[in-house]
Amino acid sequence: MSRTFVAFLVAPLWVPVATAPFAAQMFPYPAQSHWIYITTVIAIVFAYGGALAFGVPTFLILRTRNCGSFWIAAVLGFGISSLTWMIFAILFGLSLGNGLTFVWRQATNFASWWPLPPIGALGSLVGATFWMIARPDRTELPTDIDVPK
Repeated sequence: MSRTFVAFLVAPLWVPVATAPFAAQMFPYPAQSHWIYITTVIAIVFAYGGALAFGVPTFLILRTRNCGSFWIAAVLGFGISSLTWMIFAILFGLSLGNGLTFVWRQATNFASWWPLPPIGALGSLVGATFWMIARPDRTELPTDIDVPK
């Protein structure tokens, strides 16, 4: 298994790890415990969905251009997580039965963008973790070379 594949499996796990305690505070009563699980599953779906939809193409583009520095991974993690959050917010608003006009007004209202800095920081953590595992700045040694003994 390549380091890149492992990085894409492990790095997005920061999102449910951060979301579960937050959900536990939002739903403190024992009768609400199922909402903690639902929130965590939704976090997993969007974390891996964002990594698959935006992270993989971004990684492939950067790898072809030999741009594999740590700060790029952290900055792009911030941007990808912010974009994924905006998509989640729009889909969540639509799932509540709100019209597209209302959801669009909410999405373009700057006062509703307060979660972006902490979510972006979490995305930076995901990007940094991905970089530390995959190490795209290094080339992997081929495994089919015979090493003299």
